[in-house]
Amino acid sequence: MSICGPVIFNGTQLLPPATGINYVPWAIVGFIFQYLIRRRNFPWWTKYNYVLSAALDSGLAISVIIIYFALQYPRNGTIGKNTILSWWGNTVSFTGADGRGVPVIQLPVGEVFGPKN
Repeated sequence: MSICGPVIFNGTQLLPPATGINYVPWAIVGFIFQYLIRRRNFPWWTKYNYVLSAALDSGLAISVIIIYFALQYPRNGTIGKNTILSWWGNTVSFTGADGRGVPVIQLPVGEVFGPKN
């Protein structure tokens, strides 16, 4: 495994409340375009691969701008705090043990997790 392994696994940790499922579409598109299409139809891939990449990057940038101005910018980011936009799907990740930072098993006082130095 190259450098991509640690980046992918650390990325899932740094995107709360997102989960590893956010990487599935990325992996599917990457596999299809970088393996299947490249292997089966190389001339088509060389012509359209960078166009697809530019389109996906542009779409992401435009959607981020739209989402920011539609949801975050108005009222200083307080839209949806006490309205119907605040629902179970938005808050469930912060109510469990992971969201509160509570360990599954509490270590006894003086014990450490891992090797003792």
